[in-house]
Amino acid sequence: MPIMMRMRDNMPVILFGLLIAFLVMIVFEWGMDYLGLSSGRGDVLGKINGKTITYKEFSELLRNYSAAQRARTGSEPDEAQMKQVREQIWQGLVTQNLLEERIREIGAKVTDQQLRNLLQGDNPPEDLRQAFLDSTGQFRRDLYEQFLHEPNQFVQDPEGADPNYGVRWFAQYQQRLREQKLQEQLQSMLLASVRVTPEELKQRFLDQIQTYSALYCLFDASTLVKDDDIAVSDEDLLKYYDDNLDQYRVDATRGVKYVLMMENPSASDSAMQLKEIEDVAAKARSGVDFLELVSAYSAKPDSGAFFRHGELSRELEEAVFASPVGTTVGPVADKEGYHLLKILEQRKSKTEYVRARHILLTLVGTTDSNQVKKRADSLSRVLRQGADFASLAKTYSSDQSSGQLGGDLGYFTRGRMMPAFENAAFKGKIGEIIGPVRTPYGLHIIQVTGRDDRELKLAHIAVKVEPSPQTKNDLFERARDFAYNARGAEFVKESEQMGFPVREATLQQKGGVIPGIGVDEGVTRWVFDNSVGSVSEPFSITGGYAIFAVVEAKDAGVRPFADVKESLRPAVVQRKKVAKVLQMAADVRAQLNSSDSLTKAKALNPLIDVRELSGFTASSPLAGIGRDLAFIGAVSGLEVGKISPPVESTRGAYLIQVLSRSPFDSTAFASQEESLRARLLQEKRNTFLAEWLDALKKAATIEDYRDLYYR
Repeated sequence: MPIMMRMRDNMPVILFGLLIAFLVMIVFEWGMDYLGLSSGRGDVLGKINGKTITYKEFSELLRNYSAAQRARTGSEPDEAQMKQVREQIWQGLVTQNLLEERIREIGAKVTDQQLRNLLQGDNPPEDLRQAFLDSTGQFRRDLYEQFLHEPNQFVQDPEGADPNYGVRWFAQYQQRLREQKLQEQLQSMLLASVRVTPEELKQRFLDQIQTYSALYCLFDASTLVKDDDIAVSDEDLLKYYDDNLDQYRVDATRGVKYVLMMENPSASDSAMQLKEIEDVAAKARSGVDFLELVSAYSAKPDSGAFFRHGELSRELEEAVFASPVGTTVGPVADKEGYHLLKILEQRKSKTEYVRARHILLTLVGTTDSNQVKKRADSLSRVLRQGADFASLAKTYSSDQSSGQLGGDLGYFTRGRMMPAFENAAFKGKIGEIIGPVRTPYGLHIIQVTGRDDRELKLAHIAVKVEPSPQTKNDLFERARDFAYNARGAEFVKESEQMGFPVREATLQQKGGVIPGIGVDEGVTRWVFDNSVGSVSEPFSITGGYAIFAVVEAKDAGVRPFADVKESLRPAVVQRKKVAKVLQMAADVRAQLNSSDSLTKAKALNPLIDVRELSGFTASSPLAGIGRDLAFIGAVSGLEVGKISPPVESTRGAYLIQVLSRSPFDSTAFASQEESLRARLLQEKRNTFLAEWLDALKKAATIEDYRDLYYR
């Protein structure tokens, strides 16, 4: 009976999780009818080869994903996650519909009897089988049979409203299983022609196992031929351009201007969070157990951990290390929010820490350096006479980050600073002016302000200051107002009036990174669907909104010869250099007999070196050469002892002589043949399916209206 109860408890989570995972996969396993969605009459979200995808069915999938997220993590997915999921679901729907067309074309079918055989046979589907394993890992066939006849006993409605939930769920599962088998039929047909030949198998084995030793000499075009020796005419450049037009094709682009409006907490949001933590502080000081408060109020409850210098923000470190054990410290504000801490315990650290501040004067040039040295001596003198260190650091220090803090570097331990600086600081007395001390950064005037060897055990309550729903709503309204006003005015002018910096970007139709936003397919689609002068509605981005204006449109094409002419010159020069060294290599090769060693080439051309490579394989990078397929191809085809004809490379030309080749190990091949065949076959199948699916999508007529519903 305990097993039965455990099955009942776990079944909805296990199987619902499997279903949701199935729904949001990039490649859906065919069909949506098992969800009862295909009959929806919602608004059109898109069309795939004429078949309508409704907003209703799409949003239902999103809701299912959100439900799975809540069940798994206890929280709703954020907007960034939902954007990714919307894209995954859309791509899955595209794939699903295109594959359904192909299934209908081949007439694939799975009968009811075949489905029953799958479920009731000796080897039931693995996902169901896993749900009926007992604590010893044994499959409980008896419980599985009960499930097949009475699924309501095992799968209950999470909301408790539908007593027949299990039956409906199992019907959906069977439909998914049917579609999975249809997929397998299509895959079987597609992959029937994919084979691994004996030659491919043997070559893969040799590439990985067979070792070579060889002599080679490189006729390096960059060192053997000077640029001045190469003449390049306009005709040479034009021929190179015509021969390599694909290199100069450009995708369609759109120039945009945009503003970002980020969801930052308002003053009232900050005040509200401060009030909350002040209330907690009052409770702590009234005697309420601090660890109970941590458990009740902290986003990340903890019972205390030891902290050393450098492991807390500067604000927290200043506060806690200045307070005695037992003190409740705070609220303290830093960039993460508000903090309330209690110092529970302290212990001696194995590490000594020093706190120091400095004024850095950078040395530049001989004359300037003399002036800098005089200034450093002068500053040291006035500081020893009692001048304000922090004020002088802000005025004179080249280290702007610490200079704004009066030169303060905080606490540090050995190994964190340059040796000369570190030695001076750890030897110095508190308050003493030290230096100037010279490091590669310049001259430092140092004052040690503290020493410590404590670690503090802290209990910590943190309240993150986040924008309230009202603040978020106000920002959205402001973003909408901006978009509306920008349509009737100049985009930049409206941005300046509202105090938003204008950013610029050039987008390609295949997408790309938008500075400050990242990759956003929705933005890219909108930009390419609209004309110059268009202004978008606010797009939701992580932590705020973005409004775009299209300011430039360029169609796909080939960059004109005149625009790229001068950029072609280095490639043409290199091509001509390679032609010259190929001739040099041919001249040397012509003087070598079949019985000669390649080492003789050095005597024929003193400008080249003959080198040896030992114990390398065709699949390994080669020292001094890298992964050069032309070199590897020549080695694989050469007889032992023979010297190759000139082998062209991007660097120039090679002459190669294979000294040895390990024999074909038929025993090793026989032991690895099946695993190699399986691996190579899987690689070829994956490549075939990816290319087939990509071609299927390119040939499809896809209409995407998601931007009308989601921003």
